Amino acid sequence: MDPDILDRIQRISLTAEEKTDIAVQQSHREKTIEECSLSLFGRLLTDKPYNQRAAKNLFRAVWKLGNDLKIIDVGNGVYQFRFKLESQLRWVADNGLWSFDNHLLVVRRWEKGMLAQNITYPSISLWVQVWGLPFDLLNAEAAKDIGSGLGRVVGVDQMALSSVQARFLRVRVEIPLSQPLRRRGPVVSPEGERSWVEFRYERIDGLCFSCRRLGHETKF
Repeated sequence: MDPDILDRIQRISLTAEEKTDIAVQQSHREKTIEECSLSLFGRLLTDKPYNQRAAKNLFRAVWKLGNDLKIIDVGNGVYQFRFKLESQLRWVADNGLWSFDNHLLVVRRWEKGMLAQNITYPSISLWVQVWGLPFDLLNAEAAKDIGSGLGRVVGVDQMALSSVQARFLRVRVEIPLSQPLRRRGPVVSPEGERSWVEFRYERIDGLCFSCRRLGHETKF
């Protein structure tokens, strides 16, 4: 049907019959909820066209889940990634960033009431390296404090602190996508001494060098 005609039909006032409730039975609902509870819903941060089949094949290959992973196109550029095990879902969620053709993949876990039309992706979890700190601030507590200045702290890389080449802090932060990425910033010690540090974001693609936000290039 022509989209304009369909739009006009949808705008016509509903009749009393059309407003009548339609009840959904309980049968098979438990199975559906179980499948949804083991699902991530994600989309690539781009408005540009891309090869969807190639993107699905790439994620299957990188995640190495075989038939344990189903990828379903649910519309509006959103994919449902359905896993067999909770451990598989957590591994994918915790080990990003994932990307295809320089477009970042953002994901959210299923919640009741989700529709392809209403899913939002307010933030993205990034590993951030903090360079330029005095030696006495190279510790996990300082990493949490500095990370909280960028967003919600998810974790601190303890291995980076114990390495024989410990030169920076590494902290994972959920950063709002509406927020420009900070390049540098002043860090103040408990004694009031100020040091300027550099923030280096790992594995980021699609960064606009004009507004410093993720998900588009300057020309778009």
